[in-house]
Amino acid sequence: MSYLAERAAELRRQLAHLEELQARVPNPTALDEDLSLANDVRYALLVVCQRVIDIAGELSTRRGLRFEDYSEAVRNLAIYEEFPDALIRRLEPLPALRNSLVHGTPPDDSHRLFDFLGKLDGAERFVQAVARVIQKAPLDRR
Repeated sequence: MSYLAERAAELRRQLAHLEELQARVPNPTALDEDLSLANDVRYALLVVCQRVIDIAGELSTRRGLRFEDYSEAVRNLAIYEEFPDALIRRLEPLPALRNSLVHGTPPDDSHRLFDFLGKLDGAERFVQAVARVIQKAPLDRR
């Protein structure tokens, strides 16, 4: 399995897990009241953010685009026709969320996490677009 396919598969797996978790998170208070649930949501969101960044960075590199930070790697997706501007705008907050989850800095709070649970459609659409990119370039040598 190629690098992109591996990362996309892990992204799909974590998105499916977050979808299952959503049923247990009817409101932000649920995350405040259940540490295990909150940690599970945080970890899955972290992996989703990181996989989007990994894939964006790889696709940037394949096109010879430089990026100085994760946000720029995500913005570089605009060079691919599979990633419309509206989708990129949905993905742009993920690097900041990833950083707040890793470093434990605000706004890593229950309200923001709950809000992101409701915005996973962008990551879902991203996975579909990545699949189209993979189909176009079947000779992934990594």
